[in-house]
Amino acid sequence: MLRNKYMGYIFQNYNLNKDESCFDNVADALRICGMRDKDEIEKRVFSALKNVGMEKYKLRTPDTLSGGQQQRVAIARAIANHPKVLLLDEPLAALDLKLRKDMQKELRNIQRKLGITFIFVTHDQEEA
Repeated sequence: MLRNKYMGYIFQNYNLNKDESCFDNVADALRICGMRDKDEIEKRVFSALKNVGMEKYKLRTPDTLSGGQQQRVAIARAIANHPKVLLLDEPLAALDLKLRKDMQKELRNIQRKLGITFIFVTHDQEEA
């Protein structure tokens, strides 16, 4: 419970539920933390999706999205509970070089905006 409440986690392979909408994938992270207030869940999910530019895809399932879009939903899921620390396990390894650069910028912006401490696990020297 402590990990779910104070930490977010971004996996290398997204770990999204392919049978659920992007909205529900992000909302699941809040429900796991014990959040039950539907209005608060909706507010946080929309905010997290907006932070990664995916709010217009809220009803789509992950299997209809590109790899970069799936990673953005995974990031939204990780930041929806307003974590103090975000663990990133090779979060950009599956992305092409251009998208990797774009996502690095996006992650830096999220970090600055939300004040989250990032801990990266990576083999990519440039990413580190």
